[in-house]
Amino acid sequence: MVRTSSATRTLTTTEAAVLALLALEGEQSGYDLLKLMSKAIGHVWAPAKSQLYAVLPRLARDGLAEARTIVQSARPDKQLYRITPGGRATLDAWLEAVEPGSIDRFYLKLFVGGLTSPDVLIGHAEQFRLDTEARLEELRGIEPTNSRAGNDFFHYFLLRHGIERAEQSLVWADWVLAELRGAAE
Repeated sequence: MVRTSSATRTLTTTEAAVLALLALEGEQSGYDLLKLMSKAIGHVWAPAKSQLYAVLPRLARDGLAEARTIVQSARPDKQLYRITPGGRATLDAWLEAVEPGSIDRFYLKLFVGGLTSPDVLIGHAEQFRLDTEARLEELRGIEPTNSRAGNDFFHYFLLRHGIERAEQSLVWADWVLAELRGAAE
């Protein structure tokens, strides 16, 4: 979680995702938000259904979103949520806060990058790159200690996967940074 500039509210990743989608897509039901998350960012990150449905009333209670009820005769009443100006200010503070070691949050911030500036995203991408370099160095430090005997033989498969994934993440981060820097000019 990150403390926002108002120093009164902390956003979880799920809360930030909900506020971001409400800012991008407008008023939505919980069901519609789940569909949007699954379709748009589900390949990178998705909250549990129970998480999302717990977050919505909390955001409304805290004044970050507003809820309205649509009465339906054949179905249960539907709750629709929209972001408030206070929710947008809190979201903006979350978008600007650089958070070391938070890959899910970085991916989410990049996904909703249209809500902020390329310069802000460059800061996030630079932090992601630093975190990935540190992780790669850590994994490469483990590699020589793996005997590849007994269970180490099998552990090595995952170690190599981690190393190769980190190496590819660095290539990707460099590409993202180049694209963002081009957009910032």
